[in-house]
This record gives sequence, structure tokens and C-alpha cells, in this order.
Amino acid sequence: MKARIFTPLIIAATAVSAPAYAGKFQDHDILDALVAARLGSEIGQPGGALAPVDRRLKLAQCPQTPKVSDDGTDAAIVRCDALGWRIRVPINVSAQNSRVRATSSSSARTISARYNPAQNMIAIRRGEPVRLSIRKRGFSLSRMMIADRNGRIGEVIPVRADRRESPIMVRVTDVGEASLMGR
Repeated sequence: MKARIFTPLIIAATAVSAPAYAGKFQDHDILDALVAARLGSEIGQPGGALAPVDRRLKLAQCPQTPKVSDDGTDAAIVRCDALGWRIRVPINVSAQNSRVRATSSSSARTISARYNPAQNMIAIRRGEPVRLSIRKRGFSLSRMMIADRNGRIGEVIPVRADRRESPIMVRVTDVGEASLMGR
């Protein structure tokens, strides 16, 4: 008898709480629209986002309008300062890179303009996640770390796995990526 009384109550409570729970996450369509407006190109177009924001991300609903910045790298940064979350949205730069290439006559190598260290572009920012990679023949290892300071490609910066641990020095190899020095 008790089961018959509580079953409708449980169903009603679930029906009421499900929409409230679903509304606590950030709407991905809004993030896509903000990125498209900031970059001036739609998803998939040259200069626009490479793909929509990953729908698997469950970001807390930002009480303010999230901010979108483009710091000249291959990704736009979407952040909610009030809650402290931030994501990177890849930018479709293939058309831009095919047009802008500089060949170094002394070293006979091609340098893509977006990775040119002479541009003084910061590839890793303090407090942002960094993928630390070690690659050897036959295997590779990677681990997420936190940058202790800003770094450009080729610079050596300290990173930590946790704020309580001591830092290790790594060389910045790409935007958001680093490798152990001498490796």
C-alpha cells in the first residue's frame, strides 16, 4: 500500500526536478553564436570555428554573458569569469595558413605565420591547463599540468600537476602544449 502512495510522488518529483536540473547547464548554441559573432565567420568557414562547441561539456550556467577572446592563436577562448570556467574552441585556419607562409632561406624550413615566435604570441597563459607530452620511438605519454607563468613557443616555463607540488621546467612546443626539456 505504501509503495502505491510513494510511486506517484517519486514520479512527480522526478518530473519537476529534471527540467530544473537541465537548466543549470550553459546553452551550447549561445556559445556557438558568441564565437561566430566574435570571429566574424560561421562554423566551418575559414576564420570561423572549426566545429561547434562540444555538446558533451556540461558547463555551469554563467550568470553573465560569457566572454569570447581571440588572442591570435588557433583557438578562441570562451570564459565565464563569474564561475571560473574557460574552454578553447578551435578556429578553422587552414585557408589562412595556406596563404601566409614564410620560407627561411638559411634553414630551408617553412614556418607557419601563426606559430612564428617573432610575433611574440603567448602560447600558454598562467593558470591555464598545459598538456605535457613525452614522445619516444614506439610510445608517447601525456599529462595535464597547470602553467605557473606565461610562455611563448620555445621558452622554458614552470608547470605543476597540483598547486601543492613543486614545479618542473618544461619547454613550450605549441599552443597549450609543452615537453620536458632535453627530451
